[in-house]
Amino acid sequence: MMRSVHANLDRTLDGRLAMSARMVSGLLERAALSPSAAGADLAEAVRVTGKEGIACEIRLLRGEVLAQTTNGPHSEFEALPAGFSTREVQGDQWRVYVLHANGYQIATADRMDQRDVLINELLRAAGVPFLIASVGGLLALWIGIGRGLAPLKALCRQLRAKRTDDVTPIEVEHSPAEMRPMLDAMNGLLGRLSRALSSQRAFTDAAAHELRTPLTVIDTHLQVVRLTEGEEAHASLNSAEQGVKRLRRTLDQMMVLARTEAAVDPDDSCISVLAAVNTVVRQLDAVGHDRLKLSVDGEDGATPIPRSMVETSIRNLVDNAIRYSAGSEAIEVDVLFDHAASRVRIAVADRGPGLSSEQASQIGRRFWRGDQGRNCKDGAGLGISIVRAIAARFGGELSLAPRDGRGLLAQFSMPLGRTLET
Repeated sequence: MMRSVHANLDRTLDGRLAMSARMVSGLLERAALSPSAAGADLAEAVRVTGKEGIACEIRLLRGEVLAQTTNGPHSEFEALPAGFSTREVQGDQWRVYVLHANGYQIATADRMDQRDVLINELLRAAGVPFLIASVGGLLALWIGIGRGLAPLKALCRQLRAKRTDDVTPIEVEHSPAEMRPMLDAMNGLLGRLSRALSSQRAFTDAAAHELRTPLTVIDTHLQVVRLTEGEEAHASLNSAEQGVKRLRRTLDQMMVLARTEAAVDPDDSCISVLAAVNTVVRQLDAVGHDRLKLSVDGEDGATPIPRSMVETSIRNLVDNAIRYSAGSEAIEVDVLFDHAASRVRIAVADRGPGLSSEQASQIGRRFWRGDQGRNCKDGAGLGISIVRAIAARFGGELSLAPRDGRGLLAQFSMPLGRTLET
């Protein structure tokens, strides 16, 4: 910008030289002074005192000087072409304009150093306010940004000062409207974190209580073994063994529940829901296998839910039905593929005691068991909780409803579609 201003000022000063020469030519024309008469009447040139750094000369085209300033490169004016040129005279650079008109040569000139002084003064006059405005604008911008970021700084201070167990909402005084969505989102996250921490504390308490019971049983029976012999000791060892199995099952269920909340293994894809169902059926003992009645409707398909999760859900529902049904009652497993709706429904029906209204409100809570009608006592109360966790994470649905007559119908619905590999 400054170079552009400098060039414009140079053109303006050149225009001033040309305008001065044309003005002198106009004055000579109005004076009606003939060039031939001027040579006879003027014995020598008329000298005019001019300011230092500015020169002007009037001469006839044939060479005689009519008028000139006392200062200037007049010796260079004699043989100059018309128009602008730059000449060096006695170490000084001069900008010269020559005009030929009506038999006269009119030359006007500026000394370049004086011109540069004028241009620099003009540039300073124009640049200093611009510089002040720029600095002032940057200062105002810095102050404005500082005030605008003050709520963010207050938010950072609050976050740094929060304890790990502090999930109270964040409040920033005089926060701008632009920050409200972020604060609402962070407070929503803190609320979810508070509920998750409460759930984890409740789970830990329940798990500790659940694990303490079989450990106490095992310890008691081992003490009995130390003090007795024969059949009584053998019975105590059997009871301790059952306690170990219950403890192992509880720990296995807790590990499965933890995996439902962990990252998914890309290699654990389910390309066939029916294959997962058949795997669960094959893993049943002989009694459970004979009681199971499996029916399939529709063409097999894949699901985005990991295969291990699919098998765990089906196994928990089937085990729950076996545990709450009499030994002679059949367990019905119906698999319905609905490709139009991109869903597969697995229904597990039993003829157990069903659910009371109070039990219906409790089922699915971790470590809760409905003891009415159970055929074995080794459950941990996590089976339905695990199925609900899998359904909630992977877009499935679990519904539990009493059957007509007696029993419970558990329906687990899963999405059909791409597997994890694709």
